Amino acid sequence: MQYQAVVRKIGPAQDVVEIERTALPTLRRDQVRVRLLARSINPSDIITISGAYAGRTTLPFIPGFEAFGVVEACGEEVHGLSPGTRVLPVRSAGGWQEFKDTDPSWCLRVPEALSDFEAATSYVNPMTAWLMLHEKIGLRPGMRIAVNAAASSIGSILIGLANAGGVEPVAIVRSEQSLQRLHGRLEAVIIDRANGDLAAGLAGRHGLDAVLDCVGGARAGLLADALRPGGHFVHYGLLSGQSIPNSFWASHPDMTFSFFHLREWVHSEAMGDVQHAYCDVAAQIASKIIATEVREVFPLENIRQALQSALPFRTGGKVLLA
Repeated sequence: MQYQAVVRKIGPAQDVVEIERTALPTLRRDQVRVRLLARSINPSDIITISGAYAGRTTLPFIPGFEAFGVVEACGEEVHGLSPGTRVLPVRSAGGWQEFKDTDPSWCLRVPEALSDFEAATSYVNPMTAWLMLHEKIGLRPGMRIAVNAAASSIGSILIGLANAGGVEPVAIVRSEQSLQRLHGRLEAVIIDRANGDLAAGLAGRHGLDAVLDCVGGARAGLLADALRPGGHFVHYGLLSGQSIPNSFWASHPDMTFSFFHLREWVHSEAMGDVQHAYCDVAAQIASKIIATEVREVFPLENIRQALQSALPFRTGGKVLLA
């Protein structure tokens, strides 16, 4: 038997996620069973539970895109993995349970240098940050970039990686409280409390090479205004809950615009390439260039309390299920 967090109807996560006890199925010959030890609660989990990706979500389902564990057992046709191997099973949800049966080729090997909690937070935000900086905008020393939600978990990672690459970002936050959580070397800090704050803060800071935006909404236009001609605008989140307005693209015809979603990248790449990128990220975590604050840890069976603590995601630090 095992505990599972199950969603049987779409809605607010703290209302619709239920804990159930269920028997373990027979392990398929071509799969591995991973005993999960630590799991993150991420915005992507909550967005999926709310129904934002209803077209690719079949009810009921077990949430959780980021979970770390060890191989518990291998099917008879599995080669290259053995019990005890530390892994992150990716490419699908299902992390909010005690055991996950999965395709062995979808298991990223986790180095011994990472602690269990570091491993449980080593995938969604660090991989997204690394790929946006190195694959999307081609980070190089001396670039000028802006990062909003800069005091968030992924904002902190972006700043750390940018500093390691010889770049000091413009950090955009929403409050004095967020300002106090900033770390790293920064070109400037803008506190975006009201409509005029962001425009005033960016005045005189035009000529940015890139903007990394996870907020969306009308402020995206103000950020794009600060780009140099041909500058890169990468949109990877919607914390405001508001889409970028249609006028945004017509008003900025000379920018380079792209979306980034880790799930789409992982599903489009060979797993060998995904593992290679993950090894680069894991090395940054082991060397403390990337660090994720863990704010609270709850047992899986206390999922409701964990969700109440995690939401909204403005408080800082990750909430884990372990």
